[in-house]
This record gives sequence, C-alpha cells and structure tokens, in this order.
Amino acid sequence: MGTQAQINGQIAALDSADSYCFFLPPELGGDIAANEDRAIAFCNKANSRAPGAKIFPSGFVLSAHWATGPSWVQITGQIDPVQYALSPCDTGGQYDIKAPIGATCVGYKYFVNVIEPELGVYGMRCCQEKADCDVNHSTYGVKRIYGEQYDFSGPRADGPLPLSLQCVSGTLPAGITTPTPSGTDAAPTNLPSTTPIATTSPSGSTQVTSASTTSNKDSSSAASGNSAMIATTAVLATVVALVMA
Repeated sequence: MGTQAQINGQIAALDSADSYCFFLPPELGGDIAANEDRAIAFCNKANSRAPGAKIFPSGFVLSAHWATGPSWVQITGQIDPVQYALSPCDTGGQYDIKAPIGATCVGYKYFVNVIEPELGVYGMRCCQEKADCDVNHSTYGVKRIYGEQYDFSGPRADGPLPLSLQCVSGTLPAGITTPTPSGTDAAPTNLPSTTPIATTSPSGSTQVTSASTTSNKDSSSAASGNSAMIATTAVLATVVALVMA
C-alpha cells in the first residue's frame, strides 16, 4: 500500500499552518465526489514527506487555521475554487483512508479531508485514533465533521459563494460563466502572486502574508523607458527655445 500511494502521489503531510497538504481531483476542474477514488495530494510547498504531491495553484488556499488535540492535528480554512476551476455548484465530498485507494496522512493512521467548493471551504484532519476522524457524516459538511475546533474565517464572508446561489439542480443556467483560473494547471508558475494567505499558528496568533515579485528585466525596461522619455523632453525644450529666440 505504501508503494502504491507513493507512486500515485497519495501521501499527504500535515505539519503546521505553514506546511500542509490535502487532496484534490487529479485534473483541473474535476468534481470532488466523483474523484474520491483517484484524488491526489497537493501541498502548499514542496514537502519530502509527501512524495509525488503537486503544489496548490497560486491563490487557491485563502486561509489556513491550525488546531491540535491529544492525538490529532487539523487545518481548516477558505479556498478560491476558481483557481482550480472547481464548479461553484459542486457541493463537495470527502476523502479518507478508504478513498482515494492507498491514501495516507504520513505519521497518522487515519485522516478525513472534506472539500466544499460551493462554500469555498476545506478541512483536513489526521488522527491516531479512529474516533477522532469522523468519516461517517460526510453529507453533514465540514462544520459537523470538524466540530468546535474548526475555523473557516478568511478574506471572504461566510456562506455560499455568490455564483453558487445561482446554481439550479447542480449547474449554472445558460449564459452564466465562471471566472478563468489565473494559471493553466496545478503546477507552480512564475507569475507574481499578491493573494493574502491568513495563517493561524498553534499559539492562536494570526499572520497575513503576501508575495509580489518583479523581474530585473522588467525593472530595467522601465528604467530605459524613463531615460528615453527624459532625453526626448530635453530635445523638445531646446527646439522650443530656439524658435522663441
């Protein structure tokens, strides 16, 4: 089982609010419940404890709140379904040690992972004791499964996503389209990211971080453009002065 999981990238790791993984459909825009047998692990950054895992698309995880118990660890928060092209009409599903087949949370015997694109929330709990990982109430949603320890606060108001309110029988009416992801797949890109990620540490402190990058090439181009503009302005000033004289 360990070899199968390693090959398929089905080993997740839950280390801290700054290092975590949970499961998603293997293809961009996949249905959560329909991929319960073939979901793969995604992490917020490279993690040697989760071999074969992919990296979350930029801006997908909006907040990450860490909690622990006597024999379990957990992370909950908000996601932006658009960044992985998840349908706003997808009410979600549950992943655990039985599905996807061979999946594990490294260092723990059990895990329960719920993703709800309709609400834009997720939860991942890894447990040593089966009783701490409730896998029998997936239809009740994340707030039932993670009990009083959950925290789904983040940059977005609690409740269904705006597009989700327009869903009819699990689909959006004709003419209503979903936004396009900023990336083309689940691989990390070199595009700058300015999406805040709120993380809550075990001590309860909250930090908001954002990353923004500008290449040296772009900076040099901007500087060259400014220099050319200054030179042009000087020439024009000289011509005007000669005419006036």
